[in-house]
Amino acid sequence: MASYTSTGFVPTLLCALLVIQALKFSHSNALTNVSCIRVERESLMKFKHDLIDPSERLSSWTGKDCCKWEGVECNEETSHVSKLDLRNPCDGPWECTLGGKIHPAVYELNHLKYLDLSFNNFSTQKIPASLASLQNLEYLNLSHGGFYGDLPGQLSNLSKLQYLDLSSDQWEHPLQTNNLQWLSTFSKLKYLDLSCVSLLNPKEWLSPINMLSSLEVLILRGCYLRDASASLHVNFTYLRFLDLSNNFINLSIPPWIQNFSKLSHLDLSSNDLQGIFPIVILENSQRLKFLDVSSNRLEGELLKNLTIFCKMQVLNLGYNKFSGQISDTKDDALICGQSDLKIIDVGNNNFSGHLPNQFWNFKNLESLDLSLNSISGPIPITMSQLSSLRNLCLSFNKLSGSIPESIGLLSNLELMDITNNQLHGVVNELHFANLTSLIYLFLDSNELVINVNASWVPLFQIHMITMSSCKVGPQFPNWLRTQRNIWELGMRNASISDEVPHWLLDVLSYVGSLDLSSNMLRGNISQIIGEKMPQLFQVSLSTNNLSGNIPNSLCMSEGLSFLDLSKNKLSGRLPQCWRKSQTNLGWISLGENKLNGLIPNSLCHLERLVVLGLHENGLSGVLPECLLKLNLTVLDLSDNQFIGRMLPFGQQSLSFAIINLERNYFTGDIPLQLCHLATLQYLSLVHNNISGGIPLCFDNFSRMWANSTSTPFIQLADAFPVMVNIKGTNLEFTKTLPYLFSIDLSSNSLDGQIPEGLTWLA
Repeated sequence: MASYTSTGFVPTLLCALLVIQALKFSHSNALTNVSCIRVERESLMKFKHDLIDPSERLSSWTGKDCCKWEGVECNEETSHVSKLDLRNPCDGPWECTLGGKIHPAVYELNHLKYLDLSFNNFSTQKIPASLASLQNLEYLNLSHGGFYGDLPGQLSNLSKLQYLDLSSDQWEHPLQTNNLQWLSTFSKLKYLDLSCVSLLNPKEWLSPINMLSSLEVLILRGCYLRDASASLHVNFTYLRFLDLSNNFINLSIPPWIQNFSKLSHLDLSSNDLQGIFPIVILENSQRLKFLDVSSNRLEGELLKNLTIFCKMQVLNLGYNKFSGQISDTKDDALICGQSDLKIIDVGNNNFSGHLPNQFWNFKNLESLDLSLNSISGPIPITMSQLSSLRNLCLSFNKLSGSIPESIGLLSNLELMDITNNQLHGVVNELHFANLTSLIYLFLDSNELVINVNASWVPLFQIHMITMSSCKVGPQFPNWLRTQRNIWELGMRNASISDEVPHWLLDVLSYVGSLDLSSNMLRGNISQIIGEKMPQLFQVSLSTNNLSGNIPNSLCMSEGLSFLDLSKNKLSGRLPQCWRKSQTNLGWISLGENKLNGLIPNSLCHLERLVVLGLHENGLSGVLPECLLKLNLTVLDLSDNQFIGRMLPFGQQSLSFAIINLERNYFTGDIPLQLCHLATLQYLSLVHNNISGGIPLCFDNFSRMWANSTSTPFIQLADAFPVMVNIKGTNLEFTKTLPYLFSIDLSSNSLDGQIPEGLTWLA
């Protein structure tokens, strides 16, 4: 027997250890380098063959070693395919999608534990029932995959599932299920998302989910739920995340939601929840970081003690009926040692009181929305302590005083909206000193004076700016010439009485919404409306001193929906080039200019036109019959030189509310078709050459008006007050129409009797 000296034993032992390590390494290498199992490789190839892969995401699916293919992972010990992750990796929804059919061969991957086909486009098929054969699945994500139809009940065979996401955003052809009983076998399920899956029996949803004792995340957003089973005892011991938003739950908040000790995320927004919000939810859920109950009908003085929100990150109470003081703590102090809040949205409620003076403990706050309440008093100077603030919304309150210059210290501020308050005073360069991130600025409807130096160059590049009813002029703001990314410019009634600057067209290259109305701008309109403005959809330049012809480029603006150039000095003919592709154009107001010539037939291409105002111009000729095909609500051709017979309005379109043809040269009889206009509320044919009798069917109007519950039915952008000329007076359409009932046929050559019903109006 060989003897080993002490000196020889150590290197021998070391050598043996190295051999063992080498064997382990080689064995490990062999496992990672081994090709996948042939049968499973063939199944994957059949699966790939039936897919549509325009971006060639699966170009690596070649060769024998399928364990190295994109999205494929194998078990290191058995070499079986255990994971198939084909989630769309691109930001754009259709950039890298897979489509086509799912070949049945994929269901032969019996050892698969993880399957993700999310954010693809399998819109030609339902979720295959054969998925149930993959009984080892622990993770299944088919969300936003384009699937439609009934969820297969066979999914209940996947009893090992811990993660299930079948959510979508499809409303036309959604996924749906008769009941959720098939969920009851998922005793290990921790994550469940069925967002936008339509539950055909929406009252029987909670009982089967209540059997999922391991559930940590439950998301049932937009599932048409109607009942939250207030009487059911629920024991979600581990639940951390609950989202029941965008449903039709119309009760008070059920008691079972109030007892989750581990809950960190609660979203009940966009339901019809009502009653007093139970504070016990906040007291029991010490870990709660996210609370969204917006867009309900909840009540209570929830902000009375802000200390209960100190540990939260997101608080959204918007669009409810909450009331009370915005802060009722001692000395206006927000008593938190250090607040974690990042988002506070309590807009559109009934909160009152003053803004607190202390903000030092809200260093993390990024968004503050207090809009649409009754908050009064000044904007505190100390608001500059909100060093992380990006969004500040204080609009539609009763704030008074001046804007503190310290607001200019908020270097992260991107949006500031203080419209519709009672603020006054001067806004100067110091208010914007460090606002390098500012892209949205809304100051409308205050008594502010914008007084910045003509040579001032802002540090920001603004996207949307509105200063309507502020004193911006008399000069056009020179600092705007430094801006190149403006999408919306609103300076209505801004006391500007100046020539249109030569550089304005460059600034407005990408503008979509433009309102410079009610100023005294001088110059040619072509200096504002250029040849290429591809984003343009709303234009209001009314009540200025603009001259020139209406630019033909407006006919090229296929997104244009609103055009108001009234009350200027525009001349020439109406554009002849209106196009069928301008499917959004619903409002044209060109009254009180110096236009002449005929109404072009191309105007009839605008199939969605509801308002046409051409009053007080020099337009002439016979009205084109194609106007009868439009579904107009308001037609104002008064104070022009039109001739010929009146068109038989009511022959095709029955949507008219206002027809004003006064002070023209129309001849012939009053068309009987007018009696078909059940929605007509104002008709004026004053000062024409109309003859014959008044149709007896005009009696119908008085009966209709006696029973009228009419309300304005034209949806308009709030940014543009819409006026209609009636008897030489401009009345706001949306406020006046419900109360306006009038027929005026005076100063014509009519004969015969007045229909008895019309005398009821006297």
